[in-house]
Amino acid sequence: MAGLAKIIDVHSHPILPYGPGAPMGPGQKQPEWSVESAISYMDEHDISACVLSDPDSANHATGQEARDIARRVNETLADIVSRWPSRFGAVATLPGQDADGVATEIVYALDILKMDGVSTSTSISDVYLGEPQFDPWFEELNRRGVTLFVHPTFTKATQRLLIGLNPSVLEFMFDTTRMIANMVATGAKKRFSNIKIISTHGGGTIPYLVNRIQVLEHAFGVGTGRLELSPEEVREGIASFYYDLTAATSEAQLGAILKLVPVSQLVMGLDFPFMPKSTFTPAIADIGRYPAFNKADLQSLSYGNAGRLYPALKARIEQSSEDHGSGSPSAAEGTPLLRRGST
Repeated sequence: MAGLAKIIDVHSHPILPYGPGAPMGPGQKQPEWSVESAISYMDEHDISACVLSDPDSANHATGQEARDIARRVNETLADIVSRWPSRFGAVATLPGQDADGVATEIVYALDILKMDGVSTSTSISDVYLGEPQFDPWFEELNRRGVTLFVHPTFTKATQRLLIGLNPSVLEFMFDTTRMIANMVATGAKKRFSNIKIISTHGGGTIPYLVNRIQVLEHAFGVGTGRLELSPEEVREGIASFYYDLTAATSEAQLGAILKLVPVSQLVMGLDFPFMPKSTFTPAIADIGRYPAFNKADLQSLSYGNAGRLYPALKARIEQSSEDHGSGSPSAAEGTPLLRRGST
């Protein structure tokens, strides 16, 4: 039976000693991470490369502190990629509350460090993407046609609504849903259509709610000062995102997503090291046995779609295959292993 192979995993996080790291539930500690552990999980699951992102680390600070966090994260990730160019991609962290700092870091990360794209969180200081304050740096990302990886976080208000559950159980899904809806309702997704935005976790609840949103948004409006959108425009906007399939591989989830977007807009993600390792093999198997996927679809999901979003990473993988023969590069590629962990 055909399945996924030579996967490019677009949803993988380093744990670095800069900033607060990924948003966690009350009392939850950051997991351990190292380059060795990342390569180990990749080798175990036939993952040719993973794209490292640390989207939220610099968004909770301001001024020079935020700029310093973003710079340290980006230089560390670029160093990892330089040592293992065919095993890792990396997308830039931005100091999201500092517009001037964002502009500077975009240039440094993409033009000097040659990173593969940019990452950020669904909201910054409780303001969701799509609002006018983000326009200056979205204009630059749009001009460049960048791939933007957007990861959920949680706002101050929703921290009181977790009902004792880790935010990844429910709130991350709702948070992603709010971001997508706001990007469409404000018109930002259409205005910045050259940005290739990856929405995580299968789009949260969007595939299930898209029909409701497009009907009721048209009936009740999108809010004061915003342009009225037709139901078709709402659906078109929502369907213009890319969706990673982290924790979104059940038959019901895949069926709903595929009614919204074609296979060409889906990418694989496993969310190492935050998702339990026990979920990786079942998730990969879910995709392989989904009856609607043919061999070409599985190749697209494995690496084809991600390769189009991250062409420099694709080129590095192909170059390594030529240099080392067929098959995945070995863990020994590059200089001695760089270890990073939480401190």
